[in-house]
Amino acid sequence: MLDMGPVVVGIDDSSSSDLALRWGIEQARAQATTLRLVCVYRSVFPGPVEMGYEETGIELQELRRHAESTLWQACEQADVLAPGLVVESAAVEGDAVPVLLSESSHAMVLVLGSRQLKTFGSVVLGSVAAAVSARAQCPVIVLRAPAGDPAEEAAVIVGVDGTEDSETVLAFGFDHASRHRLPLKAVLCWNDHFTFGPWQHARRSFRNTESWLSEALAGWREKYPDVEVHSGVIHDNPVPGLVADSVGQSLLVVGTRGRHALAGTLLGSVSQGVLHHALCPVAVVPSHCE
Repeated sequence: MLDMGPVVVGIDDSSSSDLALRWGIEQARAQATTLRLVCVYRSVFPGPVEMGYEETGIELQELRRHAESTLWQACEQADVLAPGLVVESAAVEGDAVPVLLSESSHAMVLVLGSRQLKTFGSVVLGSVAAAVSARAQCPVIVLRAPAGDPAEEAAVIVGVDGTEDSETVLAFGFDHASRHRLPLKAVLCWNDHFTFGPWQHARRSFRNTESWLSEALAGWREKYPDVEVHSGVIHDNPVPGLVADSVGQSLLVVGTRGRHALAGTLLGSVSQGVLHHALCPVAVVPSHCE
């Protein structure tokens, strides 16, 4: 389902950046593609000059040298963890959101840490993760929390809502589960209290949610016979339901856009709520990915 572009990782000198690097390495190895490391740096004073301060070219050069040094260390780590993996890097001056969005236009997947520390002019990737994941042209994996232990049956959790966009999210989830040899659980959050507007028809036509979900997964089970598949209907709103189900899991997969659906607007604003509260890494998949 994914274009064979590079796995792009946002890098700085924080601990969560190290976690993102390790995830990026595993993604690139699993997809047999290039790992691209990007460190975005900018002026310490990006706005109007205040109190007579004037930034010099020497200071910008120092910021760039620091970014390049950070990338060099990351490349060295990648070489140790994955010998033979093709790694490229780029130190880019600018603002994080537009730079990372530009990277997403040619990436297979974009991997970001969730809470970066601002040091020496480096960009706080955690502060832009929500904006990037909402507008990126490729799936974005945000290291919201550590992944669960596969030995403890940590799974890929996929949030679905009954729309065509759910197929895109399931495609990413099954591909990831297959490549990383993980079980998958498809989850549909359904709140019986929604009885107004478009929800009235949805409630009447969706009484047997478990049967519908099982039927929706039948084709995916055939396509990925190597993936152990589970499903579940959670009687709750999407954000609290998915967050509760994310405890100890390997990855939670949601979408970025959606319409009124059987379970709610899961493929829309819910992804942002999940990013703020999930207890495992989160993958946000644009509905146009195929």
